[in-house]
Amino acid sequence: MHPTPRHRGILPALVALSLALPGLCMPAHATDGTQLIGIGAVQKGTAGAGVASAKDSTWVLLNPAGLLSLERRLDVSVEVFAPYRTMDPAGVFGNLTGESYDDSIFYIPAVGYSNGPGEGGEDAWGVGLYGVSGMGVEYRASRAILPRLFLKNYDRRTEYSVATMVFGYARDLGDGWTVGLAPHLNFSMFKSDMLTLKFRQADAENGWDTSYGAGFSLGFNKRWDRFAVGATYTSRQWLTDFEKYDDLFFESMDLPQHIQAGVAFDITPTLEWAVDYKWVDWTGVRQIGEEPLQGGFGWKDQHIVKTGLTWEASPKWTFRAGAAFANSPIDEEHVFANALFPAVVKTHATLGVSRVLTENSELHFAYHHAFNNHLTDNGKGDLFSVLGKGSEISLRENTFTVQYTYRF
Repeated sequence: MHPTPRHRGILPALVALSLALPGLCMPAHATDGTQLIGIGAVQKGTAGAGVASAKDSTWVLLNPAGLLSLERRLDVSVEVFAPYRTMDPAGVFGNLTGESYDDSIFYIPAVGYSNGPGEGGEDAWGVGLYGVSGMGVEYRASRAILPRLFLKNYDRRTEYSVATMVFGYARDLGDGWTVGLAPHLNFSMFKSDMLTLKFRQADAENGWDTSYGAGFSLGFNKRWDRFAVGATYTSRQWLTDFEKYDDLFFESMDLPQHIQAGVAFDITPTLEWAVDYKWVDWTGVRQIGEEPLQGGFGWKDQHIVKTGLTWEASPKWTFRAGAAFANSPIDEEHVFANALFPAVVKTHATLGVSRVLTENSELHFAYHHAFNNHLTDNGKGDLFSVLGKGSEISLRENTFTVQYTYRF
């Protein structure tokens, strides 16, 4: 029995997914809090904006309803992530050894497949495997003075990452309306030598622990002649506990629910403008939103505006530019407590380009810069803030992403 044209791409898609899995389990870093600003070079090129206008198979995660507007294609990408983060502890509790920095570089693969509309064009499906969330540092010296008093050098390292496999299905409701549903399966890794609330190193001593979980996303699209709207609700991703770190975490490190909604407008037949709004419910996950003295990190919800332009300059060349603006989930009262999770960047700028290689293949590039943000603990928070008053953290990021597309 020979595969039908609609199913012939399944095997290469599954092979690519399996090859990407080992890389996706490596620690990943991110920008919307701990979430990637976009996945793949096409999404990155518009700063993650475009929930109303699907461009490639990564939209199975951004908005599964967009799968109906895609052809049968495989998208494989690698992102070179180069963050630069600093920590300068101060106050009674801080280790007065001066500023430490970490400029480690990471590589984040991604792969997705969309099968396009079926017979009659009423439904479509897709699958993807992506690194979606993460953060981490490895400084030369401890954050707190306590380890130094015992001639130790812990409380200086963290690594956290989440990979997601997502299966999306989209259905045409007629009159330009489409809906999509996508279950998520998640795999998370964590290690750290942080101080616990008992003021000692975590028992796992920077050893890896793993966690598993699931969730879903639900999206819709509506398109008129030159205008489109879209939105996606992504549920909380419920994860199992990091059992080796039960002395550090009081409950699971779930991913927060979030909503992204936006519009896309064809300014000309070759120039599209997209604007999105994204809300991330960090306070809804107690392990992240609770105050540090209660075992959390004291994060606030994020409100993010993303905008991007896509210009099809010629049949072979497409150019993109984007920007994103957000509040930091960490404020001046929680700097010392978050010195090993310095997710403080707020402003992003991106550029991208695509080149058609053959009738079936394309190559895409994107550059992303997150502008430096620097915070100083004002000492007006809980005990960690009072004892760590004057502590400083900063973060800036550069990423380079290359993506290959094959159309079947």
